[in-house]
Amino acid sequence: MHFFRIRLVAALLVGITLISVGSTYFDVLAHKHTMRSDLARRMQWLGAGLQPQVEQQMALNRPEELPQFLARLRQYPDQPGLAVYDTDGKMLAETGNALPLRSLPANLLKRPIIDGKEATAFVKVADIQSQVNGNGADGNGGVLAQPGANARLWYEDAIPLHNGQRTVGAMVMVADAEYIRKEGADIWRRSFLNIAALVILVAVVTLLMVRWFLLQPVTRATDWLRRLRQGKAEVGEGAKEFGYLMPLANEVTSLAEHLTRARAAAATEAQLRDAAEHVWTAHRLAVHIRERLGSGKLFAVSNREPYIHVRQGSGVECVVPPSGLVTALEPVLQACDGTWIAHGSGNEDAAFVDSDDRLRVPPDDPRYTLRRVWLSPEEESGYYEGFSNEGLWPLCHIAHTRPIFRPNDWDCYQRVNAKFAEVLIEEMRDTEHPVVFIQDYHFALLPKMVKMARPDARVAIFWHIPWPNAEAFGICPWQAELLDGLLGADVIGFHIQSHCNNFLETVDRVLEARTDREHFSIRRNGHVSLVRPFPISVAWDEHAIDIPNTAEERFDTRLRPPLERERGREQSEDIESTHSELHKELGIEGQHLIVGVDRMDYTKGIVERLLAFEHLLEEHPWYLEKVVFAQIAAPSRTRIPSYAALRVQVQETAERINRRFEKSGWKPVILIERQCSHEEVARYYRAAGICLVTSLHDGMNLVAKEYLAARKDGDGVLILSRFTGAAQELRDALLVNPYDIQQVAEAIRTGLEMSPGERRLRIERMRLQVKEHNVYRWASNVLTDLCAVRIENEVLAHGSRT
Repeated sequence: MHFFRIRLVAALLVGITLISVGSTYFDVLAHKHTMRSDLARRMQWLGAGLQPQVEQQMALNRPEELPQFLARLRQYPDQPGLAVYDTDGKMLAETGNALPLRSLPANLLKRPIIDGKEATAFVKVADIQSQVNGNGADGNGGVLAQPGANARLWYEDAIPLHNGQRTVGAMVMVADAEYIRKEGADIWRRSFLNIAALVILVAVVTLLMVRWFLLQPVTRATDWLRRLRQGKAEVGEGAKEFGYLMPLANEVTSLAEHLTRARAAAATEAQLRDAAEHVWTAHRLAVHIRERLGSGKLFAVSNREPYIHVRQGSGVECVVPPSGLVTALEPVLQACDGTWIAHGSGNEDAAFVDSDDRLRVPPDDPRYTLRRVWLSPEEESGYYEGFSNEGLWPLCHIAHTRPIFRPNDWDCYQRVNAKFAEVLIEEMRDTEHPVVFIQDYHFALLPKMVKMARPDARVAIFWHIPWPNAEAFGICPWQAELLDGLLGADVIGFHIQSHCNNFLETVDRVLEARTDREHFSIRRNGHVSLVRPFPISVAWDEHAIDIPNTAEERFDTRLRPPLERERGREQSEDIESTHSELHKELGIEGQHLIVGVDRMDYTKGIVERLLAFEHLLEEHPWYLEKVVFAQIAAPSRTRIPSYAALRVQVQETAERINRRFEKSGWKPVILIERQCSHEEVARYYRAAGICLVTSLHDGMNLVAKEYLAARKDGDGVLILSRFTGAAQELRDALLVNPYDIQQVAEAIRTGLEMSPGERRLRIERMRLQVKEHNVYRWASNVLTDLCAVRIENEVLAHGSRT
């Protein structure tokens, strides 16, 4: 660091000196030019006044009178010297300093005598008389160089003299210009003094600034990095240690976060191996799938994109939509530099892609490619809102909403699937052994399209919604085409086993195919598709510290590292702080909070949930002013009539309940109709003692698992519809029939009156289930089966031949 300071100060001093010398040089030149111009202008004025008088005297033809005449013209000693020359260059008379008049450059008189024009020159003449060697001005203002140690600067002006139209001689005026050179020297002297003072000042200030603004932040940052390496500091503390070096702080903090996550992942893996557990993390998933893919590459296809560019006011914001799918697939795509193909739905998406409609994501650390597909308004309306959400969605959910199938929507659905297939095939062009993971009911036709173009591709599709029984699915006029498209996949995934059973039964009734219920596979046209249950889940915070429940657990926490114990205390305090802040913000201090989090969708049972809460207040009036139900209902598919009608019904039901029971300072129902961020929803999860998940029918429903993952305090009650896929995993929830209003109301009462010990016992068992079966394990199971599908197909094919 000492050598760095020396180099920094030396560089600054050299730079300042060069700049100052250069600036002074040009200042001196400008000052000299100004003074020379001023002297020349004064001499021209004087010459213009003397020229007529000398010409009159010359016209008298009395050369003997010229010396006295010139003496009269030069009245004061400091006036310029004067001399008159004839046309042969012979001096006729002179007055003043004789040395410069007798040392005229040879060509100075040529111009006024021969050309009849004025000539000027700055000439250096030695104070000691010496012979002029002929060097001098060229008649255009140049300086005559004279020998001698004490040369003096003079200004000489030669003016032609006329007698009528004839040139009869020249008048020469010489003025002392030495003061101009002395002024320049004075400027240099003053500048050097200023430069010296400035250099000293800059050196002192630089040393102080290096010490205060560089050495101290670097020293603090070094100390923070050392404490971070030793596990005695938090990553978040680093930014403030860098002071004004924020860009460096951001990069170092990012690096520290990666190192911390790597260390935590390694510690977690070691703990898991020691405890013989099998909890999946993002890092473990990436390593595992990278090994399975080998030289292959992963291509994910979904309707919703992982990053959306939207205009917010005067700027553009990159938004990450709330999706467990992004959480699960990003580590894999980043590990193998994969490609995610999705509909570009953001109003500013087109501004951020290259000429091939691609961009690298995530924005702050690009690791994989997002390929955006553009749809016309007609295609989006017919494929997404029409066939997918007015047809397939109500068809697959037993929510008693009539599905609508229009031929035009079916045409759009086919065109969009073909468009995605074309883009996907283009992206796979130079990839050997591609692995394709297609998402959801929007792309039922896509697997077969891809398989026909690339038989070598491994293709999986995951159906995120329920699969109904064969009779219900038979309502769809194009059921055979949908099934045929799905069977192009090597692996077809559903949430639970009953959905797999329904799919096998539907294929058995509709298509000519061989269904193997022992291996849960389907053979059609020589291709084998595996049908498997893969219960999707949510991400688990691998750095979360569970709050201890028993004395033994509290004793065990003392064995944890100091930083981990501190983090556990901070999380507990954070949950309590969030609880009180949100209650205060909603104006429900001292009251129980019940929360529901859903899209505004008729399958979610929001109206039935409100009616159950109303029944609770009717049957148990002592809960009035003690319980508040907050329902987050994010707007969804607002252009579809059934969704618009549901929104009106929910609003009217909530308003009616509030009018019926509302009292001063207390409103029983809080309806939040907007998109809420992950952080905002998590606040409600942590503050709510009860979470209501009463869907009429759901493939899985991740809200239940999100609530459990958020309850790091190990407390809370989950009321869960038995018609969700999550009900098969979360047996310690209070399971209800969402259509039974009284049963749901009684479950709410049970949750409110449940003892703390039972609450903690139930929720900890469910949290353990979510922890061990998180979204990373889901992605691992799907992609592992997909990467091994060729081997299984060969075994099955071999078995069928024998």
